[in-house]
Amino acid sequence: MPGGLTIWIRVATLSLVLGIMALGLVLWVTGQLSTDSIGYPGVWLISWVAASSIIFPIPGLAAPCIAVSPTVGLFPLYVGLVAASAEAVGEMTGYLAGVAGSPLVEKSRFYPWFRNWVSKRGGRAILFFAVLPIPIFDLLGIAAGASGYSARKFFALVLIGKSVKSTAIAYSCYFGFTSIFNLTDSI
Repeated sequence: MPGGLTIWIRVATLSLVLGIMALGLVLWVTGQLSTDSIGYPGVWLISWVAASSIIFPIPGLAAPCIAVSPTVGLFPLYVGLVAASAEAVGEMTGYLAGVAGSPLVEKSRFYPWFRNWVSKRGGRAILFFAVLPIPIFDLLGIAAGASGYSARKFFALVLIGKSVKSTAIAYSCYFGFTSIFNLTDSI
């Protein structure tokens, strides 16, 4: 690729990532993220914004929990799959930041560790960490993008891992709420 085109692609990718982060921050700060008012699309939006934000830790685990609460009452399996699809799309911002080259994140103390995991274990590392509810998964996405890992494989593995994670969280919250309400009804 010619030098000017490479720089343009990096600038465009970085601008997209920063734009998504700004949108997420604005929605979060203004209180516009609410699952109980907009149902499954709200779960998708909150999960997407939470997964898209690279620097700002936005709590994405709350969306599936709130959505399956008795006051909202959405079906846990659907909530888990909707949240997972949004998170998989959102995690692509970290991947794109890695493709664009993100020197600020590369200075993180965790980045070399994630880079080694991606280079040595590839898809297994991506799938493993996608299942875990950890906020530093973005560093793995950046490492995958920077190392040239296939975007399709990255997306597919993240979708599978996030489906397991989000569905487990949705069902855990659902059964937790059900147990609490059954306990209080019997008192």
